[in-house]
Amino acid sequence: WRWKDDDITGEDMTNIIKIHNQNNEQAWKEILKWEALHAVECPCGPSLMRFGGKAKEYSPRARIRSWMGYELPFDRHDWIVDRCGKEVRYVIDYYDGGAVDKNYQFTILDVRPAFDSLSAVWDRIKVAWWRWTS
Repeated sequence: WRWKDDDITGEDMTNIIKIHNQNNEQAWKEILKWEALHAVECPCGPSLMRFGGKAKEYSPRARIRSWMGYELPFDRHDWIVDRCGKEVRYVIDYYDGGAVDKNYQFTILDVRPAFDSLSAVWDRIKVAWWRWTS
């Protein structure tokens, strides 16, 4: 979308930046949880290589959820991390979580490894099993 000249104030922009930073911090924390599965093979931990927005490209999971009556995400990012020399892609769907709280958090994130490698598929199976059986 495009902002009109009188649509946004300095205070609005400050709040948008704080919300954006909170979303990024939250996304990175979720990625680190997934990456903890690989702490033995990559003890130094991952680093962010790049990321990109794909707001109009809904993930397969988001589409399936929408068929079941859930809302579509308002944004999607793919983040590429370096896991000790290996590129790993994460898909992040951003859902509206209601009012913005005092910490500038309102977004519900769905963060998971992309289904583009056997390692990612195995990670998602393991985590699904742990969630199912706990």
